[in-house]
Amino acid sequence: MEEEKREEAQTQGEGLSSLWQETLKEQEEKEREEKGEVLTPDIQEKLKKFLDLPLLIEVVVGSTTLTLGEILNLGPGSVVELDNLVEEPVDIKVNGKLVAKGELVVVEEKFGVKITDIVEREERVKRAL
Repeated sequence: MEEEKREEAQTQGEGLSSLWQETLKEQEEKEREEKGEVLTPDIQEKLKKFLDLPLLIEVVVGSTTLTLGEILNLGPGSVVELDNLVEEPVDIKVNGKLVAKGELVVVEEKFGVKITDIVEREERVKRAL
């Protein structure tokens, strides 16, 4: 009988121990969430897959509106005037959404763009609506 009581106490102790472990784990997760650290190793691994997704990046130097007749008259050597000035920042779009502004640069005979300003998240959301 005494042996049964010991086994029961041990079982309760093990149950209490695992309950404490679960509670502590939940508390740690809650603290991480409050600090903004909600990235568990599983979520981090899944997010790494997103880093390999290809995205289309466009740099918009300027734009203009032409009639169909004007377009049909274009040929080699034709000059199309754009609405932006040379020193104006260019738009940097990712998958068609404006995300930044920049300035054109030339590096070893190739064009590039230097990012000068990132569009705020609120502004991107407003433009998307």
